[in-house]
This record gives sequence, structure tokens and C-alpha cells, in this order.
Amino acid sequence: MSSRVHSRFDSPAWRLAGSIASWAMFAFFFLGLYQSAAVVIGLGGFCASGGPYVIETECPESVVVFAPIGIFGMFAAAGIALFITRGFGLSLVAWAWPILFVGLGIQFILGAVGGVGIISNIIVGVLFIAMGLGPVWFVVSSKALTPTLVGSVNLAGARFEYEGKARRYFGFPPTEAEEATTPTGVDWVIALGLWVGSVALGSWLSVTAFNALATAG
Repeated sequence: MSSRVHSRFDSPAWRLAGSIASWAMFAFFFLGLYQSAAVVIGLGGFCASGGPYVIETECPESVVVFAPIGIFGMFAAAGIALFITRGFGLSLVAWAWPILFVGLGIQFILGAVGGVGIISNIIVGVLFIAMGLGPVWFVVSSKALTPTLVGSVNLAGARFEYEGKARRYFGFPPTEAEEATTPTGVDWVIALGLWVGSVALGSWLSVTAFNALATAG
């Protein structure tokens, strides 16, 4: 059953669609969560919505929508990357954690710089950034940076050749070594170009939706 599902999505069209959809979705939900964090920090670090009690600080509608769905949306994007993109292009699975935690960590630091909860925001911000940079250190020390940027396969599905720790990062079986190819300049342009375009699309949609909800609220 698993092999039939994998073969069903084993085509350039599916890899292309998966790469665009996963990164656009991740950018959409991450930026929505990032903007929500900025608003909540600006409100003093706490707000609420709904319930039978009088709420001192009401959450804007944009925060009510994006804060709870942000993490789930990013998980869904990672699922698309795992099962449809399947190793093509810049690895969402490898970079989702660092982007999320470093991004939110920076938002907490910015809140401290703005004079909101200075000590607590600095502590949380530094902790988040450290948590985000941990996987980056692992990728770099494992010599797996290139595989996470250009992928483990090209658009046609041919595996790239990586050695040592970079090879183990993707769990390549030794029998595939002779069939592997080397990433070309075209592979890099396709992988990074799709990533930039997809992130730009998702970010634009996120900002547009967030502002629309904020205005409506």
C-alpha cells in the first residue's frame, strides 16, 4: 500500500506542486503566527477573547484566527513536504523548526527593545533562538547543509550524490550510490527559485489576510 501511494506521487508535477504548496503554506501560517505574537506582545503579553467574563484586553480578530491555527498549519505544510515533495528542493522539514523558533525569538527580543516585559521577553527570546539554532548547528556539523538547500533529489526524481554524514542525514541505502547524480547549477536555481517564489506568495497572502481581519475586527 505504501509503495503504491509513493509511486502515485512520484512525478515531476507532484514534486513541483508539493514544493510550492508546502512552502507557501508554511510561510502563510508562520507569518500569521509571527504577526499575532507581535500584536500580543504589543498589548502587554496577554489578551483573551470570548467566555462569560469581562475581558480586560480583548484579542484582535486577526490574533483570534491566526494564533490557534498557526502551528497546525505549519504541521500540515510539513506533511505535504514529507509525502508529496519527498526530498525535492529546499527542505522544509529541516528548516521549519529553526525558522519558527528563531523567528519568534526575534519577536520577543523586539518586544523587549520596545520596553514590553523586558526581562521576561529577553529570557524567552534568547531561549527560543537557542532552540532554533540547535538544529542548524547539527545540519552544518553533519555537512548536510547542501542537501537541505538543494534537496535529496532533482525535479525528475534522480537522487543526488552525497557522502559521509550528509548521506546518512537522508538515510540513503548504500546500494543507491552508483545511481546518484551531482546537483547542477540548474538544480540550484530551480530549488532556490521555487523557494523564494513560494515564500513570497505565502507571505503576501498572510499579510493580506491578517490585515483584512484586523480591519474587520
